[in-house]
Amino acid sequence: MDTQLDHCEFCDEFSGGTHNSFAERFHEDRMDRTVIETESLRVVPTLGQIAQGYLLIVPRHHCCAIADLPAEFLREVEQPKTRLAGSLRDTYGQYVFFEHGVRTQGSGGCGISHAHLHAIPVGTEQDPIEKLKAAFPHKRVPSLSRLGDILRDVSYLYYEDTRGECHVFYPQFLPSQYMRRILAEALGVQQWDWRTSGREESVLVTKANVSVALRDVPAVSECVK
Repeated sequence: MDTQLDHCEFCDEFSGGTHNSFAERFHEDRMDRTVIETESLRVVPTLGQIAQGYLLIVPRHHCCAIADLPAEFLREVEQPKTRLAGSLRDTYGQYVFFEHGVRTQGSGGCGISHAHLHAIPVGTEQDPIEKLKAAFPHKRVPSLSRLGDILRDVSYLYYEDTRGECHVFYPQFLPSQYMRRILAEALGVQQWDWRTSGREESVLVTKANVSVALRDVPAVSECVK
């Protein structure tokens, strides 16, 4: 597992720092964007809300890919992932989950090397799963929690579609924010680059809505912000 880099967006934010993109945009609000917090992970609304309700599941410990995490952590990720999809269905609809696990040089990436699993509401008719299957070699996997057993030292794209089916794709190279661009296109949204986003009210709305939706969910209520 990788050690923390000299500067990491998430490590700085989670330690209360101000040298990160979230603090730069929302410093006047003096807010914490966390909606779920455990000893091992945080769930936060993403910057660049292609769709309201767009969240990131982020391990506290710095690592480059979800598949590099211990098996017990991967099992822990499954709980908030399942709860989010279930509790937020009435508010936002079906969710898809994805991660670009960057483990090798030259495989692309978004410039943030701290692993993060994306959770974004997408209608079944807008799900780009078939486009991904046509573009890259791939295989079905039983669940996210099995990634560490299946993948060994290769970069990958993990994608869980609106039917809850889990897939691993093997692109040689993914351009920066490739999946955000594909999903924005599917949703009819032009702005996909989170780096050019400013202070978005939808980040605040997502935090408020998700916090309310999870308030009475027993499995996560004690760690909901």
